Amino acid sequence: MLKWIHPMKVKKKLPFVNFFLSMILVSIVSLAFLGGLYYILNTPLQKSTDPFIKGPVTKPPKTLRLDLDQPDQDFLSYSSSIIVSGKTGPAKEVLISTDTNDLVIKSKPDGSFSTVLDLDEGLNRITAVVFDSTGEFRSTERSVYYSKEKL
Repeated sequence: MLKWIHPMKVKKKLPFVNFFLSMILVSIVSLAFLGGLYYILNTPLQKSTDPFIKGPVTKPPKTLRLDLDQPDQDFLSYSSSIIVSGKTGPAKEVLISTDTNDLVIKSKPDGSFSTVLDLDEGLNRITAVVFDSTGEFRSTERSVYYSKEKL
């Protein structure tokens, strides 16, 4: 049967050289551990400045535009029809709508479009909308007043 001996009662002494070398080894290991811990905790996480870090850009840039040249906002007309014109991308379908009428026209190869639109007496809200193949759209609205009598 084994008999337990208290460590302080061991009579055999460790030689000084072995004690000194073991203390140096323990110090080196603990300093390496603390240095690594300090480095991990105090090094900021660096964000990449590479714009393609998430992969290449797969969507084409959004260049869909719609500029309505005529009519001007809050235009007063004494004629029952006006010209609606503007510019968008080449060969795009443009929806022009009022409260009572809808019209689809196609822009020319240079992107320009124009049509004659019949007006109702009073306030006419004209909305022009252009769509692209991905479902993106741009729209603009104008208010035109039509009076049969000149004021």
